[in-house]
Amino acid sequence: MDLDKFSKISESLRQYRRAELRDFESDIGAKPIEKLYVDALPGNAVLNSVLSSNTTFLLGRKGTGKSTVFAKAQSSLRGKSEIISVYIDVKSLIEVLDSNTSPVVELESMGISIVAYRTHLLRKAMLGRVISELLKEIRANSEKLTLLDRWRGKKKQYDELMHCLSSISERVRSSRLEQHEIPILQRISQQIRVKKQQENSYQKSDSARVGGKASLTQAEMNAELNESSVDFDKTLDDTEIYNEYSDVVLKSFPFGEIIEEIQTLISEAGLLRLVVFFDDFSELNFVDQRLFVDVVLSPLNNSSNETIKLKVAAYPGRVYYGKIDPGKADTISLDFSDLYEASEVQEMERSAASYAERLLVARFDAFEVSMNDYFDFSSEIERIEMMRLIFQASFNVPRIIGHLLHTLYLDRISKSQKITNASIRLASKKYYEGTIEKYFDRMNRYALEPFENKLDRHNQNELLRYLINEAKEVRRKISSGDVGGGYFINIKGTPPTSHFTVIPGLEEVLASLEQNFFVSRYKNMRDKNGNGVIAYALFLGLCESERMVWGYPEGREFRHYFQQRCFEYTRAIHQFLSRNQTIKCNYCGACHPMEIKASLELYKWKCPECAEGICGITNLAEDFKDEVEKLDKEIMLEPVELEIVSILHDESKRMRAGEISALIDKTHQLVGRRTSKLRDMGLIIKEQDHDGHMKSNLTVRCEETYFGEKH
Repeated sequence: MDLDKFSKISESLRQYRRAELRDFESDIGAKPIEKLYVDALPGNAVLNSVLSSNTTFLLGRKGTGKSTVFAKAQSSLRGKSEIISVYIDVKSLIEVLDSNTSPVVELESMGISIVAYRTHLLRKAMLGRVISELLKEIRANSEKLTLLDRWRGKKKQYDELMHCLSSISERVRSSRLEQHEIPILQRISQQIRVKKQQENSYQKSDSARVGGKASLTQAEMNAELNESSVDFDKTLDDTEIYNEYSDVVLKSFPFGEIIEEIQTLISEAGLLRLVVFFDDFSELNFVDQRLFVDVVLSPLNNSSNETIKLKVAAYPGRVYYGKIDPGKADTISLDFSDLYEASEVQEMERSAASYAERLLVARFDAFEVSMNDYFDFSSEIERIEMMRLIFQASFNVPRIIGHLLHTLYLDRISKSQKITNASIRLASKKYYEGTIEKYFDRMNRYALEPFENKLDRHNQNELLRYLINEAKEVRRKISSGDVGGGYFINIKGTPPTSHFTVIPGLEEVLASLEQNFFVSRYKNMRDKNGNGVIAYALFLGLCESERMVWGYPEGREFRHYFQQRCFEYTRAIHQFLSRNQTIKCNYCGACHPMEIKASLELYKWKCPECAEGICGITNLAEDFKDEVEKLDKEIMLEPVELEIVSILHDESKRMRAGEISALIDKTHQLVGRRTSKLRDMGLIIKEQDHDGHMKSNLTVRCEETYFGEKH
């Protein structure tokens, strides 16, 4: 039993950053991706789909392996001299942007607010940086392919084209206000001011309390802070304003020139196409996603005469196609419920467990150790059951499997004890309680972010508690014989209540809980009336924490266990929503019952009270608003800073910026800057280690403030 290799296996699965896994080259050799890649489907079906000549959207939640598929696909394409492939990590480009670097021009006379101006320029800088990075990567890859040798006797000189690409790259990076952008920014600024005036009229007492205490300059500063980028984005909810704004932004970039130069490169060098991998696309907020598609992806995809093909990684339910025809693009989901969909749950679980086993076998083989040395496989049946449990405990997310193995390393392997089913369940419980569950409380208490984010997280937490209580109530009713007639009579012990079904229309309600792995879509099925429903499963660690049984009873008579009516939660969730949401007009402030939602949708959400405003769903949480007001703003950190101190606390060791970045999905440059800031705040100690690397760990003050017993 090699403890060090097992630890490295778990680390290689836990890491967020792109799956090139250079940290492990000394252990498994060069090009680790070639040894570690395991396709989610037999015959490398997912990889082959991504390698097809179509534009492809690869969907999956965090940690499901999208970057790994892209890394393997790009590795395969590097062997084809007729194709150029480039990789763009969208989120990492945005992380290095600084919203305070844009020069402030004379705005008052133009009727443009400072926030509208800065938000716009930051948005342009983000899009410009993506385009610039694309052109830079094209130039770099062209040089690697020695395209100059193919260029003899061509109409356009190779050096001339490379110079042109470089010139365009520099031009799109410069973010400045242009004359044709002023009218739409004036309109957006006016919308923001009107909205603020309406809010102030609803909250006169608050305005009076704030006003009068500040000087004129301070009042102006407060106004700038209140006119947040959230207000800017809300104005873009209006389709007409968004379309005008996106057209204006698109005109800022010379896409005609860009497409022409790329096509020249492809044709003159005798290439087939350019393949561009855009990763972490869904990390953008929804407005930025729309602009990214409309301003960057659509022109590249639709105007290139098939010479450019896009591969885009995104989260399920957060895909905006814009002017890209979904019918002409491939969409592949990495979530197990889509990959292994079958007529029966048991068949789906077998396929999912098979992938979990293939993934682990390949990982252990790459590090030249045997799984049998670490797992307590007393028989083949025990092996099958344990792999099925790995799937159930992780929803087949490689990163969660890595976290489970890390906990198992601490609990079992470090003590030279083999892994058992009971230890896997305990690891799942610890991961839930130590990582997933703390997500709500820690972020709401300490994250410096818009109130809307805290409110959404609060409501998701309330919904989760509601689902857990509903599951416990169903368990009580089954045990007492109040539901199910004689169907449940032969169940031995505590009845499982980990799964529930809802109508497809409630997917959006559960999306945030699913994105953060509290629940997972499990299977599309039919209820007893023949209607289509979706079965969801609570996270195994959550069930272990709440002392609920996960799964379904053994025996053929229970193959349709979750189709029983007591597991249908549609009505219960509607009751929860009716108590926590209302429909409110953004103009007159009138509130309407949720029951008229369908009617309002027909009339494009026009307010039936004033006929002027647009209605929207609003969460009711006055008590929570009071709670947020009482929080200590002085100790709040930006979300990424909170992630950094949380990782340092959880890992309990000194760490390099690269080690931290690998676990929180941020660039090491960003982590380096933020740890320096946290050091200046007295929360982190940064010191050079004996190996020459700068490492960080938490100060006593930081531990006591954010992780002390009282919290």
